[in-house]
This record gives sequence, structure tokens and C-alpha cells, in this order.
Amino acid sequence: MSDGAFRTLVLLCSHASSETGECYPSQAQLAAMMGKSKGSVSAHVKELRGLGLVRTETQTCRYGGNYRLRYLVTFWRNWRAALRHRRTTPPVQPVECPVQPAGRPKEENHNQVNHTAARHPAAAPAPSTAWHDDATVVVVDDLVRRWQKAKGSAPFPNFEAEVPRGLIIETQRVVRTSTAPQRAPCPIGDRSALRRLWQDRGIVIEEPLLDDQTRLLARSPNASGLLQRLGAHLATQWPRHWRRMSTLPQFKAMIAELPSPPADLEVKLRLLGSDLRRHATLQARAAT
Repeated sequence: MSDGAFRTLVLLCSHASSETGECYPSQAQLAAMMGKSKGSVSAHVKELRGLGLVRTETQTCRYGGNYRLRYLVTFWRNWRAALRHRRTTPPVQPVECPVQPAGRPKEENHNQVNHTAARHPAAAPAPSTAWHDDATVVVVDDLVRRWQKAKGSAPFPNFEAEVPRGLIIETQRVVRTSTAPQRAPCPIGDRSALRRLWQDRGIVIEEPLLDDQTRLLARSPNASGLLQRLGAHLATQWPRHWRRMSTLPQFKAMIAELPSPPADLEVKLRLLGSDLRRHATLQARAAT
């Protein structure tokens, strides 16, 4: 291996992801760091490919043009696994402390009470935030299914099938006794929270771009929930080597691809209340 190829390999390893060994530096960046031309860097990369130490893949953008060159250090995974195995050490057995005799006489200035750890009152158990159990979830889901079967495809406020009296009574009881939980204030819901999301990824903050992203999130009816899903997405999908914030079009596309939140019991209870009002409206029309 030539000296230039070795230096190129060292630079690729310094940019590589700690898990996959992938990196995306441009040839211009490598040439600037090595003080050489792009042609020399290309020749060094070709030499590394011939030795089987590096693989490259040209990635294209959505419009078909070349986007960037992906480098993969082939020996990276085995090397990292060997390092982890080398760092593991056998557990150290704790040294057994000798037991002092029970009849040890008290010496002068030796007050055993002062050496006893102070007893703190046991902390009271935290109040449970659960407002329902699994049985309530099953009952509510069954009521929603039965009301949907009665409504069918009939227009409001009509029903495709007759609503049983027992279904009305049971729904009234569930809606009356099951109250929606008080949602704890979400720690993420403002500009500083969005800043923390980016800083947790090691991203350099651009204040004008952060303002635009904050205004975009403020248009959502549930900005807190949207930020929570965005944080989960960034924690699992954001590449570790990216250090620039998403542009506004990229941020919009990221928000659009987030999974929709599942319907919770609060939504289902509101749906049951709407079904009761629908039936009451139909009964009032029939009475007149």
C-alpha cells in the first residue's frame, strides 16, 4: 500500500460510522485534508478498492443525478467486534469482609449510634396515572364496534339497524363513569424543545432555519404530539454523521412521513358520546 492510500484509509476511518463503517466525505474534502489534488485522491481510492479494504457506491438523487459517493470500510465490523471483545474483562469477585465479634467492647470516643446510617422514612408510592384497566379498553372497543354496526352506511342521524336499548344504557354508563385522563404537560412544545432535539443529535443550530421550522410546527393542532413523534424519528432514523439541520423542504417532507398517532380512549369516548347524541337527535325528530 502506498503512503497516499494509507493516509486516505485513515481519513475514511476517521469519518466512518462507529457501527457500520460507512462515510460520505467528498473527494474535494479528502483532497483538502491531504493537501493533494482530487485526481490523486481518486487514484488512492482505486488502490484501496483493489486491495479490498474499501468499497464505494455512487448514490443518486430523486431526479437521477449523482448525489454523493458512499464509502464502506470492509474490515470495520470485524475490527470493532474484536475491540469490544478485548475490552471485556472477567467479573471481579467481591472481597469478603471479616465479621466482627458480637461482644466487641466499646472503646473511648466510639459511639456506635453515630456510625449507624440514619433511617429515612419510606417514600410514599407515586400515585398511579392509570385511569382505566384492560377490561375498560375491551368494553369501549366493543361498544364502538356495536355502534358502527348499527350506523352502517346510513346518513346522519339515521341508523341502518335498530339500536338496542341495552347498548344505549351501557354506553351512557361507560361515558359517564370513564373520564379522560389529564394529560401531563409535554416537555417539548416550543422553540427551545425543537432546539434540544437537534442538539441531542449533535447538530449545529441555524437560528433562522430553527425559526422557520418552529413556525411550521406551530400550525399543527397538536404540536406537542408532533414533536414527540419527531423526536422518536430522529432518535432512530437520523444518521449519526450528519451535522447540518434539515432545510425547510426536507423538514416538511420529514413531518409528512411521520406515522399517524393511534386513536386513544379519549377519542373513542368522544365518538361514543357523539353516537348517543345522534340517537337522541333521531328520537327527537321521531317524537315531533
